[in-house]
Amino acid sequence: MLEVRGLRKVYEGRQRQVEAIRNLTFTVDKGELVCLVGPSGCGKTTLLKCVAGLLAPTAGAVWFAGRPVTRPPEGMAVVFQEYGRSLFPWLTVRANVELPLKRRKLRRAERARLVEESLAAVGLADVHHAYPWQLSGGMQQRVAIARAIAYQPQVLLMDEPFAAVDAQTRAELEDLIRELWRKLGVTVLFVTHDIDEAVYLGQRVIILTASPTVVREQLTIDLPVQRDQLHTRALPRFTELRGHVYEQIQMAKQGARVPVATG
Repeated sequence: MLEVRGLRKVYEGRQRQVEAIRNLTFTVDKGELVCLVGPSGCGKTTLLKCVAGLLAPTAGAVWFAGRPVTRPPEGMAVVFQEYGRSLFPWLTVRANVELPLKRRKLRRAERARLVEESLAAVGLADVHHAYPWQLSGGMQQRVAIARAIAYQPQVLLMDEPFAAVDAQTRAELEDLIRELWRKLGVTVLFVTHDIDEAVYLGQRVIILTASPTVVREQLTIDLPVQRDQLHTRALPRFTELRGHVYEQIQMAKQGARVPVATG
């Protein structure tokens, strides 16, 4: 569904170049939930913007469903960390969720159905007449998620979407994403700086190096498909996986070279 081939991004400044991403390659299969982690400032958001077609790479390419990404493609939705800035405060919750559907020129009844179903899916069916500023941070992020899934995307990109909410809300939203992913069958690429979150959510975790970024390791998360905050995080295997990811990120921070496969 997604293929990143030899991606490179260099920012040009006055008499200075900053190479954020260097020769980054990975794939995400249809229906897969993949998490991206790495040291702070390693270029995770830059990478996601390139995947979303919001930022042009310096070299390499991103392919979505077999086609090169040169602009934001149909069939892809993004949920950002700053939910307060991605919602329009003068529009109601319903109107915020419906807005991108108008671009698809759907009939009013069809738009209404999609809005109702997506708000119900994120537990906000009873607040559709409220305004974003009247809601808590966690509820605002649920509105942003509802808007994304109402668009019926094939791929959902998420850029540290729970970083600005409290721990309890974060846990609830993590479970919400896994529930929606199972129900909708959507492909999810989830960027996070939280190691525990990456291991809890993902089927696979892609560990990035420090900038200029390359893939350090792709780790399969062999935890049960059915997960919950209490029992899954208490599993010895969860602790092992978390420890491994943490160790790899610490090595990346120290500039350790990427292991080369042999044999």
